[in-house]
Amino acid sequence: MSACDELHSKMEEPIRPLVDVKHAHHLSNWLWIVCGILLSGSVALSKIALYLPLTAQAEGRIARIRRWLKNVYVDVWQFYRPLLEKVLQGWQAAEAAVILDGVMVFGDRLQIFRLSLRHGSRAIPLSWVVVPGKGLTSVERLRPLIQRAAEFLAPRVGAVVFPADRGFRDVEWAALCLEVGWHYVIRLANNTLITLEDGRRLSIAAPGVPPGEACYWRNAAITQSQDWPANLSVTWTKGARGQAPELLAVMSDRRACNQRLREYGWRMSIEESFRDDKSGGFDLEHTRLQDPQRLERLLLAVAIATLWRHELGEQALHDHSVQAELDPGGKRRELSIFQLGLRFLRRCLLALTTARLPKLRLVLSNLALEPLSPRHLAKEKCQ
Repeated sequence: MSACDELHSKMEEPIRPLVDVKHAHHLSNWLWIVCGILLSGSVALSKIALYLPLTAQAEGRIARIRRWLKNVYVDVWQFYRPLLEKVLQGWQAAEAAVILDGVMVFGDRLQIFRLSLRHGSRAIPLSWVVVPGKGLTSVERLRPLIQRAAEFLAPRVGAVVFPADRGFRDVEWAALCLEVGWHYVIRLANNTLITLEDGRRLSIAAPGVPPGEACYWRNAAITQSQDWPANLSVTWTKGARGQAPELLAVMSDRRACNQRLREYGWRMSIEESFRDDKSGGFDLEHTRLQDPQRLERLLLAVAIATLWRHELGEQALHDHSVQAELDPGGKRRELSIFQLGLRFLRRCLLALTTARLPKLRLVLSNLALEPLSPRHLAKEKCQ
């Protein structure tokens, strides 16, 4: 049995009972795409096609993949939802961090907006949409994406926090979070005007928070197009990688404190996970797909591949002998959970020991890991 056949078998057995498809071959075809992504480390159709167990020429194999991606009977969310339900069993008491970000592909002609769920200092795909054009997008355009995720998570996790960068600083994002029952931690621009409880009206930078310290204000009014009541946490970044420290201010519906600043730092998970999807793992930036719906279906295969890599990475963390075999840092961990899973998979394939590779179980714990290069928060000074 080839490596591709072996991977297909290890995925099909647990997935088939969960997914309702019009024809059985729809699922089988999709898993061949996942196998090609895992083996090639790329979403380029020409590279995926190299691993398909077909006798056709390269052009014919690529055409077959294109037909699969055009299949209107493959509903991305209906396909992915039952897999995610299985993955999140046991998360009922967890506070989940859901992070939204966008990435440009195909020469900046398409933008992927993806909601991801923090797992092990990285993130797994939750839901996504592909839209044409570049730049920021409106709350209303992504409202269906947020609402669908909120409805899905409500019975499956204890609470949700939404850490967001300055690109989502409009108070409409905070209002949407409260509307769907999520907490929010959103970074503000340093020139944002605020009104403090004592009536002072000033910009965020005006109070002069000293570098190396942090300050907190409750019941501040965030002034943009309107006064928005929120709690404000302000500190300075550490200025990693040769960058100068910069002021960091986040607003939240919850008490202003050091924990809010930590929660904002979680959004780095999605930035690193997009790096995993691009040059670090799946070569997403080189996709040549021009149709948003076909790209959304390709991202379904990427999502399944990501779940399995996270699962393998978590299993490696729980088996010290496997972790030592894969991670040169040993117990100090130099690899992300995604990269651990990738190396576990490749080690089994290159050593021709696919029998050692565990079957896909669709089980992830609410695993929290420290970042590989943690940014220590500034010493607190509360007001």
